[in-house]
Amino acid sequence: MNWIFVCFICSLIINPVFLEISKPTFTIDYEKNEFLKDGEVFRYVSGSLHYFRVPQLYWKDRIQKMKAAGLNTITTYVEWSLHEPFPGVYNFEGIADLEYFIELIKNENMYLILRPGPYICAERDFGGFPYWLLNVTPKKSLRTNNSSYKKYVSKWFSVLMPIIQPHLYGNGGNIILVQVENEYGSYYACDSEYKLWIRDLFRSYVENKAVLFTIDGCGQSYFDCGVIPEVYATVDFGVSSNASQCFDFMRKVQKGGPFVNSEFYPGWLTHWQESESIVHSIDIVKQMKVMLAMNASFSFYMFHGGTNFGFTSGANTNDTKESIGYLPQLTSYDYNAPLDEAGDPTEKYFQIKQTLEEAKYAVTNEVSPTPTPKGAYGKFYLKPLVSIFEKVAQRFKPVISNVPLPFEDLDINTGFVMYETTLTDDQKNVENPVNLTVNTVRDRAIIYLDKVQVGTMNRLKGNTTISLNINRSVQNLSILIENQGRINYGDFIEDRKGIFDQVFLGNKTLSPWKMTAYPLNETSWISSIKTVENIETIQLPAFYKTQFTLPKNYTKCLDTYLDTSGWTKGVAFLNNVNLGRYWPLGGPQVTLYVPAPFLKPSPYVNTLVMFELEGAPQDISVQFVDKPILDGPIMA
Repeated sequence: MNWIFVCFICSLIINPVFLEISKPTFTIDYEKNEFLKDGEVFRYVSGSLHYFRVPQLYWKDRIQKMKAAGLNTITTYVEWSLHEPFPGVYNFEGIADLEYFIELIKNENMYLILRPGPYICAERDFGGFPYWLLNVTPKKSLRTNNSSYKKYVSKWFSVLMPIIQPHLYGNGGNIILVQVENEYGSYYACDSEYKLWIRDLFRSYVENKAVLFTIDGCGQSYFDCGVIPEVYATVDFGVSSNASQCFDFMRKVQKGGPFVNSEFYPGWLTHWQESESIVHSIDIVKQMKVMLAMNASFSFYMFHGGTNFGFTSGANTNDTKESIGYLPQLTSYDYNAPLDEAGDPTEKYFQIKQTLEEAKYAVTNEVSPTPTPKGAYGKFYLKPLVSIFEKVAQRFKPVISNVPLPFEDLDINTGFVMYETTLTDDQKNVENPVNLTVNTVRDRAIIYLDKVQVGTMNRLKGNTTISLNINRSVQNLSILIENQGRINYGDFIEDRKGIFDQVFLGNKTLSPWKMTAYPLNETSWISSIKTVENIETIQLPAFYKTQFTLPKNYTKCLDTYLDTSGWTKGVAFLNNVNLGRYWPLGGPQVTLYVPAPFLKPSPYVNTLVMFELEGAPQDISVQFVDKPILDGPIMA
């Protein structure tokens, strides 16, 4: 027996091929149309979960709930802008701790499909690109073979991919597939040289340790430009598509391999001033059964959407011109998903779980989750602090220029910029009423004469001209521009913000301009400002503040929702965390999701700051409620 063992060891030394048998492999069998994991047939049902939309303390909970539904795989994007907010400055901590996220998935014996971009769309600002890319690359160069763009992608991947490599399946990790680019067939460039370059960049890191793949929409034009040679092409589609027709596009570009729907939509995104999107469970189950019968693998996009905290939400455009048809996305990314914004299971969740069990695809021993309790903490009253027009609110030194400059030229990513000019006698020498024309409004402008609001312009509506009456005593014209999110999909993703064209009063060119930035990255400076007792004296836009302790009957912090009913439009901060944009007047989102980790338990004091643009409620109050309102009335 000892001789047998010795001979076996000798054979391994003499023939190292035997050593390769034990190494994990994930491949495609093009003849049998299957994925093979360690030589065995493997199919997956996955769900998208974006670490950057969920507080880190909740990652494990969401992963476990997805496993309990019968899923065996998680899919996530990697958001470049989160990890490299400024050139050469990298962040992999807290909500950006990608490795910890990957390890949590592996600890649940689940696999991971990674979508590193570098462009991800994802209804995120600028499609996940860092804003500074607009300053260091030529126009119309993104996602092309341009040397400058490729330089920054290569540099970013030289940081990201070594972190990823140990987690590839062939290296003993749980990453089985890695996406190359993202829905490239939906982009105008259709640059063949770039596609080969980005493929080879991925190959240099991934090698054969995971399967490289692409994703494109169910249409010939998408596949014409999106397919990359020697990269497995997959399709995405929802409940209303014909699955067979969509999978046929895969068959036309590659002779074999498994059917894959890489984005199966159990819900959909919603924009401001647009009714909440709903996808019905009966339609999801019907399409699931079709795909399961076809032995397809598929990934729900999204299984849990989460939240676009801060200024991270993006925008779409529904027109052939980038200046109109602009559709900013909500702070909430509930997505009408099987797990709602707070991570609670919905009726849709249980329908999906039951369908997988009935198909004998997955029978899980995990206990079905239940909704977590929420905090109805009651009403709190705020006091006015300071107007944006007051010097104490100016955290950045103003920039003077003869022409208005966009946010990016000011090196400003988020928030607001106030453009101000002093009207000369010549400029005021016009016949009333007179048109104020701002050819580029990106994205929403509030117009003031001597700090009094006289109108608004909205890129969503495409209006760039308003009629004014100019009193000879008027001294200053101010235009507050709000960045509502950069376009994340289509041909107009190079979406610079602010004003970057001449402004006209009648036929008079207005100049020079003083530009003051309010990126609203944090609100710690607020603590030194005393509240104003006479609310009538505060001039909008303005900051409001309240400090409160949670009711004593709550023994621990619970998730809750900030009800912004009665407020108009602005941004809310809790304990210096930017909860996101609110716009109950625009609709349909009225509440902002507040995860328990953002709160401080009693007797500690919480601080809520509201930056309101146009109108606070008469009693200047807010409520923390235990149910979300995502289907409020829509502004006409």
